[in-house]
Amino acid sequence: MNHMKKTSMFLILTLLLGASWRLAMADAEQDVSQAEDQRYEVMIRGDLAGLASMLADEFSYHQPTGNVATKASYIEQIKSGAVRIYSARRHDVTIHVYGEVASAMGMTHLDIERKGDRSEIELRYVNIWVLRDGRWQLAARQSAFVAK
Repeated sequence: MNHMKKTSMFLILTLLLGASWRLAMADAEQDVSQAEDQRYEVMIRGDLAGLASMLADEFSYHQPTGNVATKASYIEQIKSGAVRIYSARRHDVTIHVYGEVASAMGMTHLDIERKGDRSEIELRYVNIWVLRDGRWQLAARQSAFVAK
């Protein structure tokens, strides 16, 4: 009987730990999704300090134009007005969390102005987020235009 109780307790603990791990991963996925939305919100508002705090120092963005932006050059694009986002709607997004690293892949419909030319575009993207000091920071991004 003692062996049976130990086995039962082990199974119960295993199930509880598994359930709590799945809940933690779901919470982390939600946190990354919120960070994704927040990044667009600060860009739409032109909040450069907010954007800077969301980008990791090693941030690199392989842009759909073929250019590669660093944290400093990306912020400068927003500051100078070379890029202005009026609205952004993410969709078909899949987020995976691997401990303190997460990937987000999906699509974004943007109302954007680039070098004075305003248009609506569709991007397919992948973002890599890292958890630092209790918050998610965007470390790398790659996007591509989706043909209409």
